[in-house]
Amino acid sequence: MNGEPAFGWGAIEVRGARENNLRDISIDIPKRKLTVFTGVSGSGKSSLVFGTIAAESRRLIDETYTAFLQNFMPTRARPDVDSLQNLSAAIIVDQERMGANARSTVGTATDTYDMLRVIFSRLGKPHIGPSSAFSFNVPAGTGRGEITLDRGRSGVEEREFTITGGMCPDCEGLGRVSTVDVDALVDRNLSLNEGAIIFPNFQVGTWYHRIFVDSGFFDPDTPLRDFTPEQWERFLHGPEAKVKTELINLTYEGLIDKVKRLYLVKDVDSMQGTAGGR
Repeated sequence: MNGEPAFGWGAIEVRGARENNLRDISIDIPKRKLTVFTGVSGSGKSSLVFGTIAAESRRLIDETYTAFLQNFMPTRARPDVDSLQNLSAAIIVDQERMGANARSTVGTATDTYDMLRVIFSRLGKPHIGPSSAFSFNVPAGTGRGEITLDRGRSGVEEREFTITGGMCPDCEGLGRVSTVDVDALVDRNLSLNEGAIIFPNFQVGTWYHRIFVDSGFFDPDTPLRDFTPEQWERFLHGPEAKVKTELINLTYEGLIDKVKRLYLVKDVDSMQGTAGGR
């Protein structure tokens, strides 16, 4: 190769890796290439990638901090390997399942997003207004008042203004709205006592079912299809009310409102008119 590296951008050189079940493994991994490790369970894929290469990268990064900070950090042992050359800083994505947050990205999961924010805050030059103009932390609001204008002569005018801020309350900043299919929740041909609510955890005998039966707002033996428009609206959307059952007092809320609160909205406090502990 006339002294040129085997790979265009060089390679991570692993020599004599013996971590866990590895037995003196030596390998060159090309940089700036997508490298996939495959093999049967227990063949040593994780021991090589996470237990050796990623562990050494993390240890080297820790050594760049001051001695004062290192006193508060865990001491990481060097992996069992003869040599590991040309290793640069690595971003490690754990093999465990990520959280269910729909706003999570590779950047937020690996903390790269926070690093980029720091870089842009130091080097970026705003051109279209302050960062607060596009922040979810800006509250929405309206106002009305009088202002004095000077157009050759002074005059007082009444003005109204609106500030649009924060995330959309309907889609919660995701750009899409989750809706509830009523016919997937209930069987309109059945009464409450016959199990009209077919959604899991709302079957006959459960506490959620008892709230509707004991509320007094509906005849539990009347099929849902025979509810009046007012009863149907209250059945689906409330409003809230205290309900005294045989053993305990509970809070009644409409079926759709309850399903949304329990299964569609992660942050209970983000929904207006709801409270925890019900």
